[in-house]
Amino acid sequence: MASVTKADLERWARNAAGEMTVLRDTMRDRGYKFFMRPLGLAGCAMMASYYYVYLPPISRAGKVLTELEAAEATSQYSEDYQNLQARLQGLYTKLPRTQDPQGWILSEVRKTLREEGIVPLSISPATDQPKGEYRFISIQVRCQASYPQVASWISRLERNTSILFVQDLILRKVTEQIGTNTVDVTITTVVPKGAV
Repeated sequence: MASVTKADLERWARNAAGEMTVLRDTMRDRGYKFFMRPLGLAGCAMMASYYYVYLPPISRAGKVLTELEAAEATSQYSEDYQNLQARLQGLYTKLPRTQDPQGWILSEVRKTLREEGIVPLSISPATDQPKGEYRFISIQVRCQASYPQVASWISRLERNTSILFVQDLILRKVTEQIGTNTVDVTITTVVPKGAV
């Protein structure tokens, strides 16, 4: 790229001064009225080119940008919806299908207790709480066990192929037997209303 020297700047300044002198002399000789029509036509041409040449593409570009943003938002919401739908479908397939959910949860809890070698002190009757399109079936279990047995049992419950989750757990140390704890656990499952 050519560098601009001081001589170039001086030459451009002289040319600009000359042009301004010609403009001033022409305005003095001809008067302002002589230039009104060309200036008016130039202003009209600028306004027309602004409104008919410049504005329409800008307006179309703005609309396209708005539509593109809407499409991106729709795509994102659609993807989120599909992910949530897949997760919900996965959970729905894990709901127990049984005619007797109270009997089912009691049987499952007893089976997991047996597998861990824990003898329950008491098991409450199952309670049934309807919420919307689902029923929440819960039972309370009291037992005595060591901490590793309790942890293994809770893990076994929550790994069940059908949904079983520990809603509440209270663990108390038994002072008479070192290493033994009394545990009160509320275990819940969810079943669809009327589904088998």
